[in-house]
Amino acid sequence: MSLIKSFPRIARLRRSLKSPLLIKKPENLLYLTGRSFISGWLLVMPAHNSSPPPLKIRGGVERAGLPLKVRGARGVIFLGDGLENVKKIHTDKLENVRMYLGGYRKVQLEDSFSFAEANFLKKRFGALELEPVKSPVEKLREIKDAREIGCLQASGKIVEKVWKQVKKDLLKKIWTEAGLAARIVDLGRSFGAAAVSFDPIVAVGANAAIPHHVPGFKKLMVGEPIIVDFGFKYKGYCSDFTRTVFLKRAPKKWAEIYNQVEKAYVESINFINHRLNSCRATGELEAGVEARTVYQKAVEILTEKRLDKHFIHNLGHGCGLAIHESPSLSAVSKEVLRDGMVFSIEPGVYLPNIGGIRIEDLVCLRKSGATKFVNAPTDLKSNVIKS
Repeated sequence: MSLIKSFPRIARLRRSLKSPLLIKKPENLLYLTGRSFISGWLLVMPAHNSSPPPLKIRGGVERAGLPLKVRGARGVIFLGDGLENVKKIHTDKLENVRMYLGGYRKVQLEDSFSFAEANFLKKRFGALELEPVKSPVEKLREIKDAREIGCLQASGKIVEKVWKQVKKDLLKKIWTEAGLAARIVDLGRSFGAAAVSFDPIVAVGANAAIPHHVPGFKKLMVGEPIIVDFGFKYKGYCSDFTRTVFLKRAPKKWAEIYNQVEKAYVESINFINHRLNSCRATGELEAGVEARTVYQKAVEILTEKRLDKHFIHNLGHGCGLAIHESPSLSAVSKEVLRDGMVFSIEPGVYLPNIGGIRIEDLVCLRKSGATKFVNAPTDLKSNVIKS
């Protein structure tokens, strides 16, 4: 995506600011500029800043504001080591940030700034007030546009192809957790992924009781739950997908737990769609769906089999340029799920030192309902791998 296509995002951000904002998070830099950086910061000035300070531009000339030919990026300065050449954006070194602030005496910093970075700015500009904030860019990123959804769909297609191959591979030999995780990475690259969204999780038996288990050399065994959780990046956008499988057979106890987790997964999505239908019938479609009510629905289903106490994480999280972003589907969430949001639905049950079950898909919320990015069955029969 070019910077020109990012201008509306920059404009929306500037209108929301009361003080200059210094941006560091790579995902936010990519969202606003259309490109990735090894390091650097973006200074964004409020839109009401009617008298921008002089800016040095090439040739030593000084003007008020940015050159006319890049007026679409007015009020935006990229600060780094001075070696960057960012088209359509003025660039300078971080140490020169003060010269761009005009009469402002306070700068907001994304809360991802390190203590050392904040301390550097404080030492250099003693009179400058630094205010750590949750970045308003992340609020903008909650609602995905058509291009972003297209990237997430492409990432989901890679997941779909990888999962189809993994299921074929599972019975070809005895795999270790780490071996299967490495195979997933290789398959993703072969199908066009730029990178993984996160290091794949493969957890078998008792290890499956640990939601973020790091794959080791334990072998995948018949009759034990095997959680496989992975995702890939396509043009910067992340997918996130989990299935729990069994080799050859699923013991009765695990089959019962699996079916209840799948019911929680299905009913959570159905609940969202039912709420949207109700809002549509009353003409209140813009009201959206309260995230915490979806979480509560999943807990309600798990409680039917007294499994709720073993559900130890949130029901879901937003996903896009970052693997975990807003909104959050939790018991205490105050967020509302709205048209254009992309988030996971991932109920799970974890029995300490015994094993666990998790099912996860990303869904995109539209006014017509929640739709999945990956076409992969969740029923138990489809996830018992037989020859």
